[in-house]
Amino acid sequence: GSIYKIMIALESWICKPVILMNPCTIGMVPDDILIEINCCSARHCANLDISAKLLGKHKGNAMKLHPFKMVMVLGTVLGLMLSTVVLGGEIEHAGISKVVRGYFPEGTKGGLALLVIKNDAVIHSKGYGLVFGKEPVTPQTPMGLASVTKQFTAMCAAFLIKEGKLNLTDKVSQHLADIRIEKDGRELLVQDLLWHTSGLPNFIQAKEKESIKEYRQKHGLKRLNNETHADWLMTMPLRRVPGTKFEYTNSGYVLLARIVEVIAGKPYHEFQIERIFNVLGMTNANASTRFNGSGNTTMSLDDYEKWDRALREGTLLDGETSKLLYEPGHLDNGEPVGYAFGWYVEPDAQEPKKVWHGGSGSLKSQARNWIIRDMQNRITVALFIRENRQFTREIRRQFAEEILDYVKTIK
Repeated sequence: GSIYKIMIALESWICKPVILMNPCTIGMVPDDILIEINCCSARHCANLDISAKLLGKHKGNAMKLHPFKMVMVLGTVLGLMLSTVVLGGEIEHAGISKVVRGYFPEGTKGGLALLVIKNDAVIHSKGYGLVFGKEPVTPQTPMGLASVTKQFTAMCAAFLIKEGKLNLTDKVSQHLADIRIEKDGRELLVQDLLWHTSGLPNFIQAKEKESIKEYRQKHGLKRLNNETHADWLMTMPLRRVPGTKFEYTNSGYVLLARIVEVIAGKPYHEFQIERIFNVLGMTNANASTRFNGSGNTTMSLDDYEKWDRALREGTLLDGETSKLLYEPGHLDNGEPVGYAFGWYVEPDAQEPKKVWHGGSGSLKSQARNWIIRDMQNRITVALFIRENRQFTREIRRQFAEEILDYVKTIK
């Protein structure tokens, strides 16, 4: 018989958008119908075991159905998928939403977007609340990444490392001739920027903000960009000798972005768009054209799912270089630190079991994010919150971990 592609579209009689399922393959034979539900995309069909159950039950037994009865069969298939319902482009797992509502009840200020992936399949991709004053959050809503941005900056550096244009042990001054930063004879290295062992000041701290204000006034600048931020760092003393202590600082990643754009010969945001956003089809992703590396990036859940898939499948980076992404950094004395390429990691792990990162933004976005990638159980939890400052680092961590624990129980 012929093979047809169909789109299941059922209009709901409640105040919800049209339910859209991904196209499914239906094998047709005269007078008989053998249902073969094949998921065309893991993004839209989370319960991958449904096809196996149906085929196992009906294999070799064609089902004699009139056309109108076929609709009833498809309804049954949808019934099997009630735990993961697709509504208006969203994918909702009822149990996960229950966990969310424990932290983000109806009417909570701001908006929340949550992506959950298990065994390479999206089982939850849904928005909650309102942003920009009135817009409901959806999987296509741009959410501020804040410091989650650092994993993208580190990936850009990894591209250059793979191409032999950058090395972890390179001195910063090798690539930025006017930026020679050292203390007690120990010069700043590229690995110090990636692993937060630089001893650099942090531009978001109150003391540094005052220094930046004075620097801008002196040089007639309205704002800093990647280049002038590097010049400002030259006016500031290091807090300690590089390579002697882990101390998180956003300035290290902005300086790293500056190195990337100098080596690439183009603005950092253009390099990132060409090498990551365009390659993966991240159509809602956007980054600052002025100040990059540590934040100032937005993207939707749909975009982040493409990024997460690329990390799992090695689409952007493979081989030995890809191992650097999750390999713990170290101090000069060999002591490991719990940070790799834009990810917190378990410092003593031989193989990456779980990596994570938070993000906290200011200004209008007030981003409050938390990402967990559990490699051992093949689960990703990506939590993005905006316009609500009440979600502290510890609350976000606990929130995401509770979702992770629940997802582990899902068969």
